[in-house]
Amino acid sequence: MTRFARRDLIRCGLAAGGALMAAPIARLFAQPGAAEDRRLVACYFSGGWDVLLGPDAQEPTARNGIGRLDGPARYKTPFPVTLGGREVLWGGPMRALAEHADLTTCFRGVNMNTVSHPTGRAYVVSMKQPAGTVVRGNALGTVFASGGQLEGEGAPALPNVAIGMQSTNVDYDLAASAVQIDRPNEIAYLIDAPRPDRTLPATVEQLLAEAQDESESCISDRHAGSPVGGLELSRERLRRLQRDRVAERFAFDADTPEMVALRNRYFGGGPPRQGAQMQAAVAAQLLRTGLSRSVSIKLQRGLDTHFGNWVTDQAPRLEEGFDALGALLSDLREDDPGLERTTVIAFSEFSRQAFLNPKLGRDHWFANSFLVFGSLLTPGVFGATDGELGLRKVDLVTGRPEGSGTIIKPEHVFATVVKAAGLDWTEYRVDALDAWIRS
Repeated sequence: MTRFARRDLIRCGLAAGGALMAAPIARLFAQPGAAEDRRLVACYFSGGWDVLLGPDAQEPTARNGIGRLDGPARYKTPFPVTLGGREVLWGGPMRALAEHADLTTCFRGVNMNTVSHPTGRAYVVSMKQPAGTVVRGNALGTVFASGGQLEGEGAPALPNVAIGMQSTNVDYDLAASAVQIDRPNEIAYLIDAPRPDRTLPATVEQLLAEAQDESESCISDRHAGSPVGGLELSRERLRRLQRDRVAERFAFDADTPEMVALRNRYFGGGPPRQGAQMQAAVAAQLLRTGLSRSVSIKLQRGLDTHFGNWVTDQAPRLEEGFDALGALLSDLREDDPGLERTTVIAFSEFSRQAFLNPKLGRDHWFANSFLVFGSLLTPGVFGATDGELGLRKVDLVTGRPEGSGTIIKPEHVFATVVKAAGLDWTEYRVDALDAWIRS
């Protein structure tokens, strides 16, 4: 009896279901210089990050409880960085990002308007206020994917990939929709050729081919147009990915110079392992190989720390995520030193309160922070919070506190980034922060 691995199920499901469906293919990979398409990596820290240990650090006080952290001293004391000529504090877990401060814009005091995980997770997909827990609008990855070439010469094979994250496409070409997978190693399962011991019997292969050819029969009359052409393109794309041995670029345990260098960067020279490092490594490879233009990843998990686990878990998990993010930025800056065509965004669904609860943990809070890396925006700090991470009105031009100003929302951040990239930002229904768009 032939047994099949999970990779075989993923491969068959995607090929038959059209998850790779996109525009016609002339070449699988965008060649260097073939098109100046902007690249995006959206990095989600899941669980509600503690911005006092991260991008909105302040001097420790008895109330905010930073000094009560157990473990290494590097977590307890913020360190200074210069953003746009202004010295600010970052939390100890962010040290790996210090070398990228020259290309960092930090948004503080962003009102998430929720402390519910399901609602917050829906919010950060599109940065439009969700309908309860239902995402409204287009995912940022979709918007960026739509801005470049989707078909013909130089088009990427997988323009938009979402790993461990939901993605939506309401207004754009189907080709801009994300291929959604649960874990980063599933990319290799998807594009790798079947192993000899996993080969399906010829009769089964024939039955699958016939089922694929008849797949239009499951589409109702309400669908506009026929999916047959798209499904054929999906199958052809998958065969070409396998034929060209693209999966070798994701064989992180291989003994090749490229993979040795990759392991040194992301895994400290050790064997590849699941976690934030793997998420970052796969995202970088998707962009650097030209397979993708837009990648959204759940970079770090396990930040929902309310009780004693805040003391032991929050800072190390943040550090792991920020270390992976720093490695990703260093990797992408090798072929795009000034991040002229690459934008990386880091965020969580909300933050954590400044003060400790009776269980010595930190509960959910509205006032969040966003990190944007790249040349689209002017480096610096937009917005401010007080010692308790309260929401404050700010001047939309200067980004400084102003009593008659505006409390910014996630929509302001995304509208600004999207407008700076030359894409349609009007769906966010707020003013972009034009003064912060680098001309």
